[in-house]
Amino acid sequence: MRFALRTAAVVSIAAVSALTMAGCVASAAPPSETASSSKTILLGAAVAETGFMSVVDLPAINALKIAIDQLNDDGGIDGTPVELRIIDTGSDLDKYAPASQQLVDAGAKAIILTCDFDLSSPGALVAEQANVLSLSPCIGDALFGPASGLNLAFSMGNSTIGEGVVFAEFAQSKGWKNAVFLTDTTLKYTQSQCEIARKRFTELGGTDVGSFDYVQGSSIPEIVSKISGGTAPDVVFNCGYNPGGAQVAKDLRDGGIDTPIVSGFGMDGTFWLDAIPGLSDYYITTYVSTTGDDPDAKVNEFADLYENTYGERPVTGSFVTGPSVLEALVKGHEKAGSWDGAKLAEAFQTFKDEKFMVGETTFTPELHIGVDRPQSVLVVKDGTLEFVERRAPEKIDVNG
Repeated sequence: MRFALRTAAVVSIAAVSALTMAGCVASAAPPSETASSSKTILLGAAVAETGFMSVVDLPAINALKIAIDQLNDDGGIDGTPVELRIIDTGSDLDKYAPASQQLVDAGAKAIILTCDFDLSSPGALVAEQANVLSLSPCIGDALFGPASGLNLAFSMGNSTIGEGVVFAEFAQSKGWKNAVFLTDTTLKYTQSQCEIARKRFTELGGTDVGSFDYVQGSSIPEIVSKISGGTAPDVVFNCGYNPGGAQVAKDLRDGGIDTPIVSGFGMDGTFWLDAIPGLSDYYITTYVSTTGDDPDAKVNEFADLYENTYGERPVTGSFVTGPSVLEALVKGHEKAGSWDGAKLAEAFQTFKDEKFMVGETTFTPELHIGVDRPQSVLVVKDGTLEFVERRAPEKIDVNG
């Protein structure tokens, strides 16, 4: 995801370094400890355990904890156990740089950051200054990397570029010709979704019969009325996120619009479905299925392990990005032979179709996110979420 706070992308390293330290440490180590033990490899995480980004971050971080326990049971990295130290930023932009600095000062070998470009950028800049690699489980913006001056920053996420293209190509495969585009303007992430989907959909011969903006948390009866009074759409693209995206879906169905709806990762999960009893024909493009019907047995096994550990299934498919963060760090360290940030980044840039739990991952010197990775399409049927298919984008334009 990419939060619409453009100032974060241009914060200078000097300004970031001057920010006041803040944050609460959550780890096995006592809070007073300021440096990691030489007997462990410290990974730092400045992420949202609370606040609006927690629904995205927590599945990844909780899964990462499990993966670290498994790795340590197998001997750690080169015989050294891995320690994860978490600072909860509360989804507060102002806390990311201080939290990252605190973790760098503690000796973190890598900094793990929230799944949002603008929130995470200040923390990534701090890590960059200290020659420490930063890694987000599921940022979708291709700007997270060299395009924004973050040469040591990478994301294990599905790119918004690929997500928007999959929207359009899936709709075309279903024979849907006329589309309405609904864009939540509060996130750059959701704006980009619809921009990319609209461009690809029309390239494929589809027609935009109505584009409308809404604001997170608002009801849209006026928009529903306009849709009903115009050319009947074959599909509605709801470029939104919860909880507002669920309100939009409810308004559409309550307004008599039974057209199939397509959304992205922002609408992943089953936690919102009770608000729209009997909802059907709602498609979601995301990482994997959390309900046990994913075609990858390893994904289902890990989702079961997650449930056994935490007492509930992962909230969203982003849980697979947590183990993938660790897989990438282990592979990168193996290639680099060092925790030096620049050397690690060089190693990451050699990844080509690396098979991580999140899917095949390729990085290049220009792109530090996998833009063409296959994504999962799920469908809500009678209030339950089911796997439909895994689909790779057929045509990617990284320049927009």
